[in-house]
Amino acid sequence: MASFFNRIKALPRLLRQLDFSKISVFLIVLATVWYALDIQYWKQKRYIIAGDVLHYYAYLPATFIYKDLELKFVSVKPSDYQDKFWPVRTPIGKNGIMTTMGMSILYAPAFLVTHAVALLSGGEADGFSPTYRLGLIIGGWVYLFLALLALRKVLLRYFSKPAVGLALLMTVLGTNLFHYETAETTMSHGYSFFLFSCFLLLTIKWHEQPKLKWAALLGLTSGLIALVRPTNALIGLVFILWNVGGLNDIKTKALFFLKQYQSLLTLIAFAILIWLPQLFYWKLVTGSYFFNGYGDDQGFFFDNPQIYNNLFSYRKGWLVYTPIMLLAFTGLAIWWKKRKAFVLPLLIFTLINIYIISSWWSWWYGGGFGLRAYVESYALYALGFGAFAQWIFSKKLIYLKIPAFLLALTLIAFSYFQTRQYFYGAIHYVGMTKEAYWHQFLVLKPYGEYYKLLTIPDMDKARKGIYEFHPEK
Repeated sequence: MASFFNRIKALPRLLRQLDFSKISVFLIVLATVWYALDIQYWKQKRYIIAGDVLHYYAYLPATFIYKDLELKFVSVKPSDYQDKFWPVRTPIGKNGIMTTMGMSILYAPAFLVTHAVALLSGGEADGFSPTYRLGLIIGGWVYLFLALLALRKVLLRYFSKPAVGLALLMTVLGTNLFHYETAETTMSHGYSFFLFSCFLLLTIKWHEQPKLKWAALLGLTSGLIALVRPTNALIGLVFILWNVGGLNDIKTKALFFLKQYQSLLTLIAFAILIWLPQLFYWKLVTGSYFFNGYGDDQGFFFDNPQIYNNLFSYRKGWLVYTPIMLLAFTGLAIWWKKRKAFVLPLLIFTLINIYIISSWWSWWYGGGFGLRAYVESYALYALGFGAFAQWIFSKKLIYLKIPAFLLALTLIAFSYFQTRQYFYGAIHYVGMTKEAYWHQFLVLKPYGEYYKLLTIPDMDKARKGIYEFHPEK
């Protein structure tokens, strides 16, 4: 009996010795793999390599399987490829791929390994079979693991291991990032989350030691971020403003940049380098080094940003479907006095990013769970989650610590529940209304009048900046 009580007394000390930051990484990867294997989307043709991903992915099968980046084979037999390639017609009459090739570069390792396996095993080596879909999913898991390792390194600079562990759980399991690492693994957001995580770590390392190797890696990462999603180039502001806590720091930062001009030129050179294949491809299929594959009917309305809808609409509002972000912002507010030179760049980035994202003609960003355009920026807001978690663990008062900890866990559980609601259709991919949301609140599957409460956007008018929504038929 005495031995038993001694073990109980030793439990707090043993718990303190555990590295909860590593445990969290393991739990997140385990939860991601388990959920993805449970829903088995790679077995269904309408998932994984479908929708927008057909554009992102097209460079790989076109290069390595069909050996024709001009997609001439599509024009020969359009019916054979209508569910595989969606080319746009370029100004010089050629077929072109609508999006940039950033995602194909990121898919490439998983694709090449999977393609080799398919060839060696005598399987269907067409680039679109279930084998390729599963290969891309596994590739997405690898990027998630690498992102978590990078973020863990960042957070451990400022927070305790228990706080880092909780911050990582909130960042992935408490947000719609989990959905984009499982059900829609091949969408760009999980990959951009990886790139943002690397960018943040490299930004910190470069400011500590502005070596050429960090500059080169920052250039490649920055260029790839923009090549995946051009508007995400805005993250460059975080690099420019890092360690700037106010007006007095601007002169110091400018002098620092001037002193490190060789390193900055290296950064710029490597960012341009990774864009060169894209520029040559556009020249090949369009006759110009620059090309907007989206056409003139899709753009931004900067004079009419839908900021309120973007953040709070029941249709897709960021903070409605990812409410745990309020804890990240609370953490940044707590951190303001201690790390103002880190928080201010994130604040400026956030305000401008919200404005740009809200100005896109489709402010709900098509289908998907929640406002997906913000997912990659969760790598930055992990600092806010870390500050909030550190505040929890630093409090000696139980009546403050326990409710705050329970709130974080409750929001993580709520996010998972909403993810399951989306899986079953109880959260519609584009048609949610206030009435539909509260009709299905805490109800896992659609029931009753749910479908009659949905409204669908008029896409033609939305492209003109006019927003009308009509009942689902």
